[in-house]
Amino acid sequence: MDFSRRQLLGWSVIAADLVRGQQKQSDEVIATATQDTTPRVGVVLSSFAEGSEHDGSKLAGLASPRPADAELRADFFDGWVQKAIEMGSTRVGDLSTMIGPEDWVVIKTNICTCQGLDPSVKDGGAHQPYIPGTVTDLRIVRAVINYLVEKKCGARITIAEGSEQWLPMERSKSPVDGWTSDWGGAFDGLSYRKLVADLSSKHRGVRFEVADLNSSDSIELPVPGKAAARQNPAGTYSIGKVIQQCDKLISIAPLKTDARTGVGLTFNNYIGIASGAKYGFPKDGLWKLGSPDEVVVDLFSYHPADFCFLGGPFGVEGDGPDGPGAASVHHNLLVTGTKAASVDAVAAMLMGFNPQQVPYLALAEKMDYGATDTDIVWTRGDELEKARRVFRPPSRWKPAEKK
Repeated sequence: MDFSRRQLLGWSVIAADLVRGQQKQSDEVIATATQDTTPRVGVVLSSFAEGSEHDGSKLAGLASPRPADAELRADFFDGWVQKAIEMGSTRVGDLSTMIGPEDWVVIKTNICTCQGLDPSVKDGGAHQPYIPGTVTDLRIVRAVINYLVEKKCGARITIAEGSEQWLPMERSKSPVDGWTSDWGGAFDGLSYRKLVADLSSKHRGVRFEVADLNSSDSIELPVPGKAAARQNPAGTYSIGKVIQQCDKLISIAPLKTDARTGVGLTFNNYIGIASGAKYGFPKDGLWKLGSPDEVVVDLFSYHPADFCFLGGPFGVEGDGPDGPGAASVHHNLLVTGTKAASVDAVAAMLMGFNPQQVPYLALAEKMDYGATDTDIVWTRGDELEKARRVFRPPSRWKPAEKK
């Protein structure tokens, strides 16, 4: 569909130029076409063997594809992530061209729950049970960082999160937190602390660290532009300083449903930048400022993601992101790109949702964070129907009325 539309547009422009006989205008049209600003979104299953561009040219697939329901080995992730970066990159360049060697890069992960916490411990956290798909796969985080280091991108790399449910060990009564949990071996025994230690010993020229955004330095700032949250007259939020200060931000989150917003993707990942010291555990204070759809778009505005990764081996369906109505979905899929609203819209569609009925996406598009009509997004990699897997929606969530 995209190829036909581009052909028609190109032919009509050329025809108009021929009629007018204006060579200068023709040159401008060609230059504009070269700088195509159509949002590009990568869609890469673990089984991606080959694909085609909209002009018919071939796209090379993964070196060793694996079935979409296969258990993936640790050595698979580097190639998978690199292919997803390639497919989600713009015409101008890939992720490596966006980040300089001296940049401070924040990787915003999603660690909403924590494996191994005792629900009876009263430290303010919700302590919901961990199920596969509720948190960012650490092997994807490691593969992204491996890519950055190999390409000499970034002198300081910070893994950041501010959970609604768990506190760092030094502030709680728990023997484990999201930084130290090994997730019962789910990610080949990795924990974030172990990952940072391993990277620091291998790459001494780069500074690696974790930042708990609930307890680290925060700052109260007005939303850039205008706040969407209608019950927030001051138009300000308290956010982690690292989000404001870093040069580049990469968001990595699973494919999940969310009872508050229907889907919990890139924009919901930004709930973690709000200070828990200000908004509590869970962050109920945020929802007094406006609807969840409004709040997540406001938070995203502080530092829109420079590149987005969604997915992994597992996602969550039902009454996500946690709770008795949530269930894991095994679907080895990565969705990537530079325009967060477009990435989320494609991901939502692949999960069986109509992006036009997800309210936060309409708000995000108004803020120019990407087109949400998937018919005008240039997807690269796997065919959408092949990658589609319907997720059970949250039972309490109501989609917006169709326009």
